[in-house]
Amino acid sequence: MRQTKLIAIVCAILVFALVASACSSNGSNTQTPTNAPEQTKDNVSGQATDAPAAPVKIKMVVSDHSVQAPGADDPRIKYLEEKTNTDLDIEFLAHGTYLDQLKLQFASGEFPDVYQSWSGPELDLIEGGKILALNDLIDQYGPNLKANIPQAAWDAVTVKGEILAIPQPALTQSGQVMFIRKDWLNKLNLQVPTTSDELLEVLRAFRDGDPNGNGEPDEIPFSMRENISWGDNIFGMWGVGTAWTEYYHNDEVILGNIHPNILKPLEYINALWNEKLIDSEFLTNDRVRWESKIRAGFVGVWGHAPALVTQWNTDLRASIADQNPEVIVIPTPRGTGYDGPLGTRWSPINKTFIVTKDAENPEAIIRYFDWLMSEEGQIFAELGIEGDTFFTATSDGRITFDAKKAEGIRWLDTVVRVHGYNPEMTRIKLGDDEMFAYLDEAYTIANTEGFVNEAVGMPPIADERNMTTMFREAAAKVLIGHAPLSDYEKFMADWRAQGGDDLIKERTAWYNENRK
Repeated sequence: MRQTKLIAIVCAILVFALVASACSSNGSNTQTPTNAPEQTKDNVSGQATDAPAAPVKIKMVVSDHSVQAPGADDPRIKYLEEKTNTDLDIEFLAHGTYLDQLKLQFASGEFPDVYQSWSGPELDLIEGGKILALNDLIDQYGPNLKANIPQAAWDAVTVKGEILAIPQPALTQSGQVMFIRKDWLNKLNLQVPTTSDELLEVLRAFRDGDPNGNGEPDEIPFSMRENISWGDNIFGMWGVGTAWTEYYHNDEVILGNIHPNILKPLEYINALWNEKLIDSEFLTNDRVRWESKIRAGFVGVWGHAPALVTQWNTDLRASIADQNPEVIVIPTPRGTGYDGPLGTRWSPINKTFIVTKDAENPEAIIRYFDWLMSEEGQIFAELGIEGDTFFTATSDGRITFDAKKAEGIRWLDTVVRVHGYNPEMTRIKLGDDEMFAYLDEAYTIANTEGFVNEAVGMPPIADERNMTTMFREAAAKVLIGHAPLSDYEKFMADWRAQGGDDLIKERTAWYNENRK
């Protein structure tokens, strides 16, 4: 959510003025609450509201995300209960075994009111009638949820038109962006490249112009990592991804590895290889070796997660201070002859909360999450409680965050938070306006480019028909000139013939039944 200013903290308990009517199914399986709330009067408008007079008990199961879980008497839980008029019973399960423990509970017939996941519910739970569809409840009790969760996130948890979870939007829809040494551009009087041809010219200048200033031809214009990873934005110049990215193309759901658009980036990377514009070890770089080259000041362009732009600036300023390095994120350049979406695949959700049909008061659950999505709730989830971990200046309303106490409220961000990127909260926590400017631009780019990954929300692929191994072998040979591009096209056909077509039929059938 983009915000331009921060409103004052509301001190009174937030009261939701909502229309008092029973939830109808309308094809969404929404059940009517068994414990009807008492009607009260809204203190501001005097209108009747169906908010319950007494706190509603909610049983919730979540992962501890490998973060220290709060005690039952934690003041932040008490604060959350007061603000949402709930009596929370939160069970924190160990992150490493969370899904296994959850399945054991379900197998024994124990279903909480709501549980946390990272996707929609499992197919067997849906087919077994254990999951509550939320369409009508969200329409009635979730105005903040509706206003602040993007459609891509809702789509990821919607099956046959039914919303089966409350999704937390990812901080960025695109998980990978293109980084470039802006100080190198400045030194060589170059502009940010906007097309694949312009990027090629920039990389050539980085190779020949000695931008690191050591008098040696040791620059690595572009670098990637082993297994053809962290180079997704090169493929994204033609709107295609590789492993685990699926597309609805020509009436089929296919993997990006066999999308016809993949041929152009393979050809492009091969050209980089032939001109010595790409790291000679790009097929074997592990993380440590790859990162060490960047920190040593040899690499001009690379792909990575947008959130790491501050870390790269910090690291390079420490390791090569004499170069006055500056790292920025740039929009993915447009590939020659291509006019579709650019960037990398969307991963629109971070985590999800799934309501079961055992919940006696599902409307209270939606109110709970809706408050967390309000401005007041977002402040709490990221900064904690005023006077404890953050403070508001009475003169100008400026908020300061006590970073020394950040670890103590880390669980709020991992467990309680349901909103996506909040620029103002991020600025406050970061406490560095220069670094925030880099980060905000990176997030803006990552949230305004990219393409739909149809795999999001679909059942996982149980058998990929050896795609990963076959793809890496076929692509690597083409990238370093050991095989012509036609050999890759042969791989595409061979994979389909050896079982890939069956997988495509399975995925397409699910898509046609559940998404159309």
